[in-house]
Amino acid sequence: MSADCQNLESAADRLTDAVRFTDIPRVTRLFTDFLYDYEKVARFYPNYGRSVEPLADHARRVGARQFDRKRVPDALERINRRVGSPELTFKNIEMLRHPGSVAIVTGQQAGLFTGPLYTIHKALTVIKLAACLRDQGVEAVPVFWVASEDHDYEEVNHSQVIDREGQLQRIQYEASGHKPDQPVGNVLLCDSINQTVDELIAQLATSEFTPALERDLRESYETGVGFAEAFARLMARLFRDYGVVLLDPLDEELKQVAAPLYSDAIEKSSEIAGALIDRSRELEVAGYHAQIKVTEDMVPLFIMDDGRRAAITQQDGRFTVKGSDRAFTKEELVELAVRCPSCFSPNVTLRPVVQDYLLPTAAYIGGPAEIAYFAQLRVVYQTLGRQAPCVLPRASFTIVEGRHQKTMKKYGLELRDFFEGLHPAVTKVVEQSLDRNAAGAFTETERVLNEQLDMLGAVLQETDATLSDPLKRTREKITYQLEHLRTRFIHASAHREETTYRQVERAYTTLFPNKNLQERELNVYYFLSRYGPSLIEELHDAADLGFSNHKLVYIGGVASQVVNAR
Repeated sequence: MSADCQNLESAADRLTDAVRFTDIPRVTRLFTDFLYDYEKVARFYPNYGRSVEPLADHARRVGARQFDRKRVPDALERINRRVGSPELTFKNIEMLRHPGSVAIVTGQQAGLFTGPLYTIHKALTVIKLAACLRDQGVEAVPVFWVASEDHDYEEVNHSQVIDREGQLQRIQYEASGHKPDQPVGNVLLCDSINQTVDELIAQLATSEFTPALERDLRESYETGVGFAEAFARLMARLFRDYGVVLLDPLDEELKQVAAPLYSDAIEKSSEIAGALIDRSRELEVAGYHAQIKVTEDMVPLFIMDDGRRAAITQQDGRFTVKGSDRAFTKEELVELAVRCPSCFSPNVTLRPVVQDYLLPTAAYIGGPAEIAYFAQLRVVYQTLGRQAPCVLPRASFTIVEGRHQKTMKKYGLELRDFFEGLHPAVTKVVEQSLDRNAAGAFTETERVLNEQLDMLGAVLQETDATLSDPLKRTREKITYQLEHLRTRFIHASAHREETTYRQVERAYTTLFPNKNLQERELNVYYFLSRYGPSLIEELHDAADLGFSNHKLVYIGGVASQVVNAR
């Protein structure tokens, strides 16, 4: 089995010595059951298997279906030439023209300077899975859907890095003339983008890699370029060795190809909304959450209205544009979709179906939220007579630099120690490393106090049962004051050992910034500035197709390696 396929195995086989997502804060039960107890959620998803052979068989069936293998590749070629993709990308686009070829697809919002690290992880996962299927004789192409139609600009206009002092910094670009609800692909960069790039470079470590990194950033984020196109340019440069195909859904030709699906979605909008409401109810009855909130009047398309992406609602055969006095009959809206498909864009319930209408998608790689979406969206595919793709989770890992690995080893810390926050991690270090006798005195004091209060409670209960509540409040006050004193002691002890505190704080800020997984907060350029472009290759090697656990990737200062997070 090739290196690309060697990690492709069932989640159940990969649970030893690993951080399961059940142990990570704020991960939904729907996602963890998808990973570890699939039978509980199987009815919500198409089941094509997760090992090499079933996936390859499914891919061959997808490749045998009818797709537009001329206009779509033509559009992809034009898009990728515009953003400066490498020659390998065009070889992959040519492959999509072949009957039997398939796409392995992922997508993401067009975050500033690529946004959070999970954007990189997604791309690497589709690259690796496509290579794995090619080893099985399937012509598989990695495709990245750039969410240029998305209009939530506040979610994409910033990135976060660790500065030279070890502090988390937010780099933000304020677009001049940006309109509310405007697709980010239509937001043009103005001259101030140069200052935003300057700000990013100023926060990063200066190294031999800096000139090349800065060149890529400035060539991608140029004045007059669309916000989403700048993202695509940078992605093309970062993955120049892997041939990932970038797709911009704002492309006019792709809109023309999708027009029949838009019309069908309008015709069946009531059925789609009803099916989604029923599926949401099924999920909730089963004890899960419905990721997408759907109302009976939902239409699964937005319409462009004076430059903004406006929702459409329906009632009694009348289709109304939110925030406008525009209204249509069903026939009028269908006719407009045929005549002007670029006037429309799919909402979250239809976007994956459009993707799989345009592409021979064998598998879609998504994060936890997208996995949850697909639990609802299978019914949309069914309503429109389409086949849903295999859905698989992206690779998930935290990058650990050598200095932070040493800190964790020195103080006996694990990644999970940061899940409760910085202060609990510092507490553990203080109690284990700095002043064990004093730290132990608090534990003993708490034990003795509770023992004495229990004895007092027994006496009070015999005398007057109504005194139990005042005693309970007294216990809570004493416990609170003791814990407050303990916290002050820990901070004082830690600050006496400033080096220790700073080491733990820096590790925490990098590994679990903003009390969140690193991949959801930090931008890749923090690491690229320190370790250079070979980082992408290391992350590619680390990307695990086991589809199960969160990994640690150790880089810099120690032999680079990937291990299961303990």
